[in-house]
Amino acid sequence: MRRDVLVGVFLGIGIGLILSSGFNMILHQNKRIIDEEFIKSEAKKIGMIDPVEYFDKRDMNIKIDTKEDKDKKIIIEIQKGYKSEDVARILKENNLIRSEEEFLNKINNKNLENKLRWGKYEFTSKDSEDQIIEKIIKGKNVKE
Repeated sequence: MRRDVLVGVFLGIGIGLILSSGFNMILHQNKRIIDEEFIKSEAKKIGMIDPVEYFDKRDMNIKIDTKEDKDKKIIIEIQKGYKSEDVARILKENNLIRSEEEFLNKINNKNLENKLRWGKYEFTSKDSEDQIIEKIIKGKNVKE
């Protein structure tokens, strides 16, 4: 009789598992499929970010320096009323300086933020930050 009891218990467990799986499938049939978009939207709800959205795309330009690139002349225009932050941004956009923050720190440490002159300036990519600052402060404009 013990054998009959064990068979009955295992049979009951098996039937229970089958029924519960079937009910689970029926109940959750209309649930949303978890895909990449769902995961991203849920992550944003709890404050997580997608780092790709926050990269500065200008810093992602990979460029190999050649002799020709180093001698290339770059003309920028500093318009009347530009602040030192505007000048730093233009210089960075033209790959003349590595960091806007470092450039601004250098200008501020030398008390030159109010001495930058407007006009058109010609630089090369081999010019140092100090050379760039000197040109802008002395007002060595490009002759047109």
